[in-house]
Amino acid sequence: MLVSGGGYLGPKEIKYLFIDGGCLRVCLERMSDVYTGGATLDLDYGRLTSTYSKVFYYDALPERKWDEDDQIYRTRVAPQRNLFDRVSSLDRFHVYEGDVRRSFSRRGPEQKKIDVMIAVDMLTHSFRRNMHETTLLTGDLDFKPLIDALVQEGMFVTLWCPPGTTSKELIAAADRSERFNIASIYHALAEPRPFMIPKVLAAPSKGDYAPILMQWSVDGGEVKLMKDGETFVVVVAAANNPNRGYVTYYEHTDLSLLRAYLDEVGGILLPDSTAP
Repeated sequence: MLVSGGGYLGPKEIKYLFIDGGCLRVCLERMSDVYTGGATLDLDYGRLTSTYSKVFYYDALPERKWDEDDQIYRTRVAPQRNLFDRVSSLDRFHVYEGDVRRSFSRRGPEQKKIDVMIAVDMLTHSFRRNMHETTLLTGDLDFKPLIDALVQEGMFVTLWCPPGTTSKELIAAADRSERFNIASIYHALAEPRPFMIPKVLAAPSKGDYAPILMQWSVDGGEVKLMKDGETFVVVVAAANNPNRGYVTYYEHTDLSLLRAYLDEVGGILLPDSTAP
């Protein structure tokens, strides 16, 4: 429905988010190792998912070892149990638990029923037209048939996936894909945040205003590493930049953190041999 001024007064677009909790947990653990040396990242799930009408979270507690005392097991899984309780108490959130089965494959213990629950719920909400579009947070190729079915049903599907470990087949199956990386969650970390991510700025080139430590080519574009006082600056002049003369600046005082961020967020490999 349109009013005379052109404003839309029809139904609100309904977006549902479905989270593979195992994938999310692995992503957060990896980010913790890379950016904080293993410190727990305190994530505000409400803020992270503020654009979604409903959020469905699926996960399973770790398997109890055959010789593990009941109290020891409860203590071991307490942090994850507390997370389930915390997330389920949030508005818009619904938590569903599966269980874990032993596996003799290289993948180790595998979650049971999680894949099925996600598939059933996503297809049900799609068939009933409860949502206009949906997002699935996962990197598991096993979900490709589900995404194929949702797309064929006419549902617009976004895949929110970890970079570097998600197959091209899974990415191609979705209508749209977004990287689940440190830039995705940084705004939702509880303050004070345990670290600062690099400052990123797209602007007209300022030239070589600091000593150049290294220069190389990436996908037909040019990348430079400079050091301006105590700050390392990576300048990316992309070959396909539609804004002529514009470059992207990444700035941080910690070269290791800057290297990790560039790889994860920008897909740019800063050589390990780079000297300060």
